[in-house]
Amino acid sequence: MFNILDTRGAIGVTERANYFRRMRSLAREVSALYLKQRAELEYPLLGEKDDHVILRRDTLQVAQAESPHTFVLEIGSEELPVHDLDSVIKQLNTLVPEMLASLRLDYRRFEVHGTPRRVAVVVHDLAGRQPDLERVVKGPPADRAFDADGNPTKAALGFARGKGVDVADLQIVEEGDKRYVAAVVREFGKPSASVLAAALPELIASLKFTKSMRWNHTNVAYSRPLRWLVALYGPDVVPFAYAGVESGRVSRGLRPYDSPEIVIEDASGYLAAMRQNGIILSENKRKQHIVDIATKLAAERGGTIPEDEGLLTEVANLVERPTPMRGQFEERFLKLPAEVLVAVMRKHQRYFPVYDYNGRLMPYFIAVRNGDEKHLDIVVQGNEHVIRARFADAEFFYSNDVKHKLADFLPGLETLTFQADLGSMRDKVNRLEQLTPKVAEMIGLSAEETAVARRAAALSKADLASNMVVEMTSLQGIMGGHYARLSGEPDEV
Repeated sequence: MFNILDTRGAIGVTERANYFRRMRSLAREVSALYLKQRAELEYPLLGEKDDHVILRRDTLQVAQAESPHTFVLEIGSEELPVHDLDSVIKQLNTLVPEMLASLRLDYRRFEVHGTPRRVAVVVHDLAGRQPDLERVVKGPPADRAFDADGNPTKAALGFARGKGVDVADLQIVEEGDKRYVAAVVREFGKPSASVLAAALPELIASLKFTKSMRWNHTNVAYSRPLRWLVALYGPDVVPFAYAGVESGRVSRGLRPYDSPEIVIEDASGYLAAMRQNGIILSENKRKQHIVDIATKLAAERGGTIPEDEGLLTEVANLVERPTPMRGQFEERFLKLPAEVLVAVMRKHQRYFPVYDYNGRLMPYFIAVRNGDEKHLDIVVQGNEHVIRARFADAEFFYSNDVKHKLADFLPGLETLTFQADLGSMRDKVNRLEQLTPKVAEMIGLSAEETAVARRAAALSKADLASNMVVEMTSLQGIMGGHYARLSGEPDEV
């Protein structure tokens, strides 16, 4: 029902949030009723077999623990949204050094990479074990720790026992005019793999997302369901479990190839293994690859690709192996406003538009595939069919809109709710018209300037009722200006 109302232009931007809130509440109530019903039926679809995974905990191999090795953590999941991928990389760039510092683990450098299906942390030359820690712990006052004959009291004995030292090893330290007993406590360093096994679940759990999912009996939340975990220190698996998934040495390849298993024999070979399987871990390298190939494809047709960092970042973080390709559409669509064509390409299809060297839009686009160049011609044809259909829709909407003047759309604003307590969009426009002369007087506009401002206020929301803006709300204002010029409105308006 919401989709029907939305496509009819009956829901304003302000009211949209209220509708979503109502839908969430209804979904929550339906879910609660479903759970209650299943409980009353004693969960008939739940078999007697306990399908909770019993996780195997490998024994740590510490034969090589004294020498530095590469450490790798790969968190494999279903495809992450672009904003979540950006967020988790930024978080790990902060959390990883903090974790290693708290664990007292030395390393040369670390790097964090991410693709839609994996987030990888690679720590180079990670120390094999923690350094031993020696610290002085202050105890009770000296006069309470030893009697007049210098013999240790129960307070001294208890303090020494609690710190794991011999009472004879207690020392007297002075702070100003006060004397205390103190113990030198030595904490022997543990193997790196051992302390990492305990710390990694907490590291993953500390990652925060705007919206998270829960998908199995562990009730653990993450942006998308976790599917595999790779944790290696040198050749050895760092064993831990999180969200019902056990760490190991098996990663997964590209989804278009049916996600084949990739066995990582040693952490030092992880980056090479990803490259050999066509996975570009670095976002910057994916972006540069897209730019290089897309620029070449556009130049072959005498065109160029405009700089669009937002679209480039989004596309680069939607794929693991980007393969740019050039498509074409009929020149008749170029009669539509360039803003319409670009909005369809960018927003709906994540395509890069191609311009000639004079800044005019050309009948080409650059799309990016996740995979190699096999059967690329078929993929190009599919994308061309899609964009032609979308342009045909836009052409239909535009041709209907230009049959009317911009002011003709004003009555349609009465059916578009602005806010439940504030009326329709037409009511909002009426208020703008009434306020405009008062504001014009306050800022000292002339009578002619005030008339222009009032006309602009009257038409300011008219395009919201047009077919084109109902279909693509991002064109609000842009199409209003275009339709105003076609309607003969002065440039000042």
